Amino acid sequence: MLLNFFCFTAQAQQISGKIYDENNQPLPYANVLLLAAADSTLIKGTATDTTGAYVIEQIKAGDYLLSAQMVGYKNYYSEAFALNNTPQNFPDIRLREATTQLGEVTVRSTKPMIEVTPNALTVNVEASPVLQNGTAQDVLRKSPGITVDQNGNISLKGKANVLVYLDGKPTYLSDTDLARLLESTPAKNIEKIEIMDNPPARYDAEGNAGIINIVRTAQAATGLNGSINLNSGYGRYPKLNPSLNLNYRQKKFNVFGNYSHYYAKRFQHQNIFRRIPYQGDTTLFDQYSTSVNRVNNNNFRTGADWFITPKATLGVLLSGNVGRWRGNTDNLTELGGEYNNPYDGLTAESMERNTWQNLTYNVNFKQDFEKAGTLSIDVDNARWNNTSRQNNDNFYFSNEGSTAEPPLLVRTATETAIDIWAIKADYTRNIFGNWGLETGLKTSSVVTDNALDFNRLVDNRLVNDTLRSNRFQYDEKIYAGYAELSKKFNDQWQVKAGLRGEQTFSDGYSVTLDSAARRQYFNLFPSASLSYKMSEQHNLSLSYSRRIDRPDYGNLNPFEYFLDRFTFSRGNPFLRPQYTNAYGLTYGFKDAVFVTLNYNRTTDAITQVLLQDEAQQTTFQTTVNLNRINAYSVSLAAPLPVTQWWMLNLNATGYYNDIQSPFSEGGQINKSRFSYNLRAQNTFTLPGDVKLEVMGYYNSPQLWGLFEIGSQYQLDAGVSKTWGRFRAQASLDDVFRWQRAIVDIRQGDIDAQVRNRWESRVFRLSLSYRFGNEKIRQARQRGTASDDIQKRAGSGNN
Repeated sequence: MLLNFFCFTAQAQQISGKIYDENNQPLPYANVLLLAAADSTLIKGTATDTTGAYVIEQIKAGDYLLSAQMVGYKNYYSEAFALNNTPQNFPDIRLREATTQLGEVTVRSTKPMIEVTPNALTVNVEASPVLQNGTAQDVLRKSPGITVDQNGNISLKGKANVLVYLDGKPTYLSDTDLARLLESTPAKNIEKIEIMDNPPARYDAEGNAGIINIVRTAQAATGLNGSINLNSGYGRYPKLNPSLNLNYRQKKFNVFGNYSHYYAKRFQHQNIFRRIPYQGDTTLFDQYSTSVNRVNNNNFRTGADWFITPKATLGVLLSGNVGRWRGNTDNLTELGGEYNNPYDGLTAESMERNTWQNLTYNVNFKQDFEKAGTLSIDVDNARWNNTSRQNNDNFYFSNEGSTAEPPLLVRTATETAIDIWAIKADYTRNIFGNWGLETGLKTSSVVTDNALDFNRLVDNRLVNDTLRSNRFQYDEKIYAGYAELSKKFNDQWQVKAGLRGEQTFSDGYSVTLDSAARRQYFNLFPSASLSYKMSEQHNLSLSYSRRIDRPDYGNLNPFEYFLDRFTFSRGNPFLRPQYTNAYGLTYGFKDAVFVTLNYNRTTDAITQVLLQDEAQQTTFQTTVNLNRINAYSVSLAAPLPVTQWWMLNLNATGYYNDIQSPFSEGGQINKSRFSYNLRAQNTFTLPGDVKLEVMGYYNSPQLWGLFEIGSQYQLDAGVSKTWGRFRAQASLDDVFRWQRAIVDIRQGDIDAQVRNRWESRVFRLSLSYRFGNEKIRQARQRGTASDDIQKRAGSGNN
């Protein structure tokens, strides 16, 4: 079927035309169906492009009907007509809105789940009953080109270091904190997700793999409106997510707020098998662990906008979350092969308690100067506080029944405080007639203070371990400016070129170890794109950008975190930034089908690795700089209208990663792999305003740094029904419980395998009710100036 999109015959008969709404606005992605006049059977179908235009080609002479259909509009059917040997330009079609009137309420259906442009792929969460019932992490896991592992780490087309944005600005959290934020953020709070491979200069230079922008829902903003939502779920354990959204607007003021509480209990099974050389032979470690954790998180966002004049707006915003995370892990480690320990294994019982309180204050001013452009200024302060307590009790055993080895009882306490200030100003206008100019300045300051108190329990008395206790302070300042020019020539050519400069000062200091890592560096980050419209159906675009990824604050922290006596993680305060040159080529057919080629070359690549201490027989995870990683990818996105009630969206991505680098005392990494992922989303529009959705994906084995990740696949199903202002949705994630993670690490003397299963099959039910006036303009969607540093801040959004 895909070949039909790429086969063109100059002599073929065809029908072409355009589709508009009642306001004469083009309707993109409307389904256009050619039906037999005799019995209304489907002959061929297509979808309109972004200008509302469509073409149906290679049609035999005969008698036909033409139907135009789009969710939210009444179906159109033409009179019967005859098609002879000449192409026919069909009269313009205008679709009328299909509305249900309840007083002042107008209920409309949502957008297609997947929309693709040369610049971004957009996943409309509100359009999917499957996606809406999960969490933000579930949405990403089911989005084209994105892989999320069992620990919540995100990669895009096989590349890590993805920059995650919130409402158009980056949300810089550490990998762990970002994972916990996403798994405690209901998808019901998300409008859409935008995936950008190669963003322009106005975006921060962070993120070699690209940008994922999570856009939160906004209330239709004279009067009061809002919604009440109750989402629940059950897998092995229950989940619950009530929320309330309110918006009130008068002529000069708009006040808005939302609150949601998220509770979930989850489990995970993990098996780690390792081989460590020992005196010419091998020691075998076979570890089994079961974890059960609970999260309670309160998210809130409130603010007000003052419309000073029709052209000037002043806004304030307060957002944050307060919550806690509790986890209990039981671990069994059995030793085999050759070893000289007075025991044959150990059991470890771990209990962790984590609490956080994060607040962001923002002031925003926006001024439109008509022909002189638009100015936007943001000033904000973010404060993050995170407290963690962990008990880790290790008990040794012997196959003979007893051992003299005393237990290792560890108590750790971690305190993290982060203070962020950021100011940014952006200005856009037209210059020299029809050239577009975007320019801006930004400054940010981050101060972090981390304290780790490491103690051992000996004879019921806590003894401080001065070699493992630590206090780490980090101070970073970034000054940035950018300018970008754009112009469109003759309705065919469009060019955009930008340059961003960033000056960084960083100072990391370990108080306990009296060790400092100070750096300052200035970088220029050029970006450019060129688009050519070859015809009404064919478009081509080229893009380039240079990007940087600074180390996460958590990865710079030299603290150690234990799983058991033999396994732990450790930071690396000497990490350097990594740099990426990214190239892209995109071909678009009818502004609906897109093929994209990408090439990324990353130097000083920041990568997670495993290292071993053979003398101590320990294995620990840390982060290092590798020499270089080359990444190649190709992706295809195509919406296929199968019938008037069945829409199929196909997405396919293939990528090849090649790693070449010296590693660990004269060793050499030489790894490469081709991988791919496939996604298919079927939407069935049934009578009675019922929508049925079946979605599946397959990720082939892939290479992630030194980690070789096995294949992953999943099938989900969902259904939704609307009665006026009331809406019900039900879904089942991972219907056949296929989801799992298999990871192999083999490099030098390192030989380890990890197997993971977690609570992936979950039934979810969502009930929502909208109230108030729904014919109100939207409240402003905006982020804050400090969003671009919160990912690396390790905010504690657990």
